[in-house]
Amino acid sequence: MRIVCVVSLLSLLVPAVASAQSGAPSVSLQAAAGPTLVDPGYNVSAAVGFSPLSRVTLFLDVQRTHLSSRTTRGDDGSSAFRGGTMTAVSGEVRVGLWPAHRVTPYVLAGLGAGKSRPNVNETFPVAVTNDTRFAFLGGGVHVPLRDGLSVFGDARILLGEEANELLVMLPVRVGVAWRF
Repeated sequence: MRIVCVVSLLSLLVPAVASAQSGAPSVSLQAAAGPTLVDPGYNVSAAVGFSPLSRVTLFLDVQRTHLSSRTTRGDDGSSAFRGGTMTAVSGEVRVGLWPAHRVTPYVLAGLGAGKSRPNVNETFPVAVTNDTRFAFLGGGVHVPLRDGLSVFGDARILLGEEANELLVMLPVRVGVAWRF
């Protein structure tokens, strides 16, 4: 009887211990999209990730962010924001509080570079292309749906430089990730 109890207990505990130890390196693909805050626009991205540990993922990301142009008129005059589209490649590290097979909050940080093409309109009639470099910080939550498939949502602040001017964007994104 003792042997049956021990074997039964081990058969219940071994899968739980094995899943808790799922620290084997893995690869993931993800896609995300969402609006930008403050300046109206959107952000879309696709990334490939490598997780050397279950709580840490390194991403290589291609993203496109578009900000709409706007003109503000008041009693004291007017101001115009050109907006534009930035296409960039970035590296990101994402660290989760718990392993990826659980719902977990995470923090992220990264660096990127790319090209910016400001909008052309009646106020800004000349087309230009600028180099851009940036760093970003943020956080989010990762929610597993089933084995290897999950959804996530995050917000980030992106600070950078474009044509010797400060670049600030605040994208909020939701996405899907497949880990294998």
